[in-house]
Amino acid sequence: MNKNKPGCGPYIIILLIAALLLALTAFHFRGRILCYFYPLDYRAQVEVIAEEYEIDPWLVFAIIRVESAFDARAESHAGACGLMQLMPSTAQWITKTAGFEIGEGDIWLPKTNIRLGCWYIDWLRDYYGGDMVAAVAAYNAGMSNVDAWLAEDLWDGTLSAIGHIPFAETQRYVRHVYESYDMYRKLYGE
Repeated sequence: MNKNKPGCGPYIIILLIAALLLALTAFHFRGRILCYFYPLDYRAQVEVIAEEYEIDPWLVFAIIRVESAFDARAESHAGACGLMQLMPSTAQWITKTAGFEIGEGDIWLPKTNIRLGCWYIDWLRDYYGGDMVAAVAAYNAGMSNVDAWLAEDLWDGTLSAIGHIPFAETQRYVRHVYESYDMYRKLYGE
């Protein structure tokens, strides 16, 4: 062993100190970091509209986060629009059924999009007898699919049994919405 060759000891100590400082900084700013990933964009509109439809606003934030990542101009490959990713045909049905008067292109306006989305979630919740998990699944997969899963006993409509949902996309969707919902409640609510 060559005793004149410099060792890596000082470098390891510097790396350990840097890692410790990074960990302490992350711990100190963890709330801000989490808030970055769980934003409250459009908070005033979400809170007012969610209250109007008696929906937990943290659930609405979770749906928006999963649907569009708070991008009001988001458009899916299937043509779903805005923050809550409403299909134009669904928005037309909601408008007609609820008696809303909206202009062409208003589906892109955050307040309108949130209102239509919340109305639809409320309607789905009522349709499924108060079962919000089934309502969230139907928001993603459509009522006909959820109706079939429930009727055929493929899924019981509960969060604990989402692994039984036949569509992997809807399993992931419901799981992500409810994980986000839990995080919103931990960060800002309860």
